[in-house]
Amino acid sequence: MEGRFESGPKAGITLIGQPNVKEKRLDNPIAVPGMLSFLAYGTFHSGVAGLDAFPEDEWPDNIELLYYAFHVMAGLGTIFIALMAVASVLSWRGALTRTRPVLWILMLAFPFPYIANTAGWMTAELGRQPWIVYGILRTRDAASPAVHAGTALFTLIGFAGIYFVLGLLFLFLVFRELEHGPAALHG
Repeated sequence: MEGRFESGPKAGITLIGQPNVKEKRLDNPIAVPGMLSFLAYGTFHSGVAGLDAFPEDEWPDNIELLYYAFHVMAGLGTIFIALMAVASVLSWRGALTRTRPVLWILMLAFPFPYIANTAGWMTAELGRQPWIVYGILRTRDAASPAVHAGTALFTLIGFAGIYFVLGLLFLFLVFRELEHGPAALHG
């Protein structure tokens, strides 16, 4: 997830960069030295295993997509923390409703949790590849000959239909609340 190809101590956490799998390096990294060691082991000098500590056939299938999905998820999480801290301070001071730029940012940030959730799901699924159960069952060996393609397609369509209906219900409820407008404050 960190695009770390080499093991070693004082591992830095990379804020952004471009994984170069062919050259086994991270191009143009912006890193905070020692921070990954600290986050993983509580000390800045601890060694952190890189991809070179594992056989290449056990590496994730799509390191680039895994790297970017993780960084989108973590970056949005950092933005959420900062935005909620600012909004909380303004609310505590009674100034949130009068601070239009923050209200606009809060409103425009509504798709970010969905994006972060999807990126987190991608991180989990891509990060465990090529294993279903680490060291025991590979993804390529996990297909069941007893489950036919039609059954899988029917299940996929069913879940997509359920999520479509839930999405429509969500939009209906949101627009219904928007039509009513904000409630008057009693106090």
